[in-house]
Amino acid sequence: MSYKFDSLIILLNKLDRGEKVTVRSLIEDLQMSERTVHRYLVTLRTAFPISYDRHTGSYAFEDGYTLKRPDLSREEVITFALAKNMLTNLGPGMEKGLESIARKISMASNRPSEGISIGPDQAPASGSQYIIPLQQALSNYQSVEIVYRRLYDDETTKRIVDPYYLFFRDGFWNLRGYCRLRKALRTFALDRIVELKLTGRYFVPMHLTPHDELPGSFGSYLDDEEVEVVVRFDKEIKPYVTRKKWHQSQIDAELPDGRLELRFVVNGTEDIRKWLYQWIPYVEVVSPEELRETLVAELSETVNRHKGVQGFSPP
Repeated sequence: MSYKFDSLIILLNKLDRGEKVTVRSLIEDLQMSERTVHRYLVTLRTAFPISYDRHTGSYAFEDGYTLKRPDLSREEVITFALAKNMLTNLGPGMEKGLESIARKISMASNRPSEGISIGPDQAPASGSQYIIPLQQALSNYQSVEIVYRRLYDDETTKRIVDPYYLFFRDGFWNLRGYCRLRKALRTFALDRIVELKLTGRYFVPMHLTPHDELPGSFGSYLDDEEVEVVVRFDKEIKPYVTRKKWHQSQIDAELPDGRLELRFVVNGTEDIRKWLYQWIPYVEVVSPEELRETLVAELSETVNRHKGVQGFSPP
């Protein structure tokens, strides 16, 4: 080990113990020139949060930083990483505070939450007990066995799934993975998983991340072909629609009559169809024709369903 490295370690330990560290004390303790001491301080300040405290007249670690690593379990590290990812959506002030905490506990890296995509909504407790084992499976490329209850018919099946990433959309946690039963990529809602366990089976992953697929989804539905959707909104509702960007592919255009036209490229129309219903009767689907016909049929069924209800008068 070099003398320079020994000296740097001694300097860091002094800072970590909270000793008074000055250029003069370092010259005496390390038996080196003032120029060398300044060079060492410059070197360390490029890698550690070290500043000069004029009040104490000493160099010190900033903001409670320490070289000591906390005794955190894997579950605690993952829990903090997930919380950090979710709370970052609350703005730069919250993000700065979380980064400060991460530095203090020596886990500034987002590595524990790689493969997890979280939207701005509040996460539910349902299904969250599977996040820790799934994160372990994601990190180790380890297959999981799940007992899954489908939403649309309540049928329960046992499946072996190669997990690729977790994502939070539309108020629910979802697992994206390769289902060996269906021999295709599938999305599984965590609240519909009845049982989950890690297997002794490992897989060679294909390149698939949330950044590859989620930009094309309007919600949590991913398994369909890309389609362009064109919709028009009445001018009286335009201020409400333009308050935010609803999708990464969104293109806005103001029409001569004052209406607003939006274009999207999404994976299928299942999720965007649900979104459109909140804007009725101020929205019109231009294309695709299939989506337009589906809305007409469903709205007609709704009108027929309400006929005869006391106090209801169809338009």
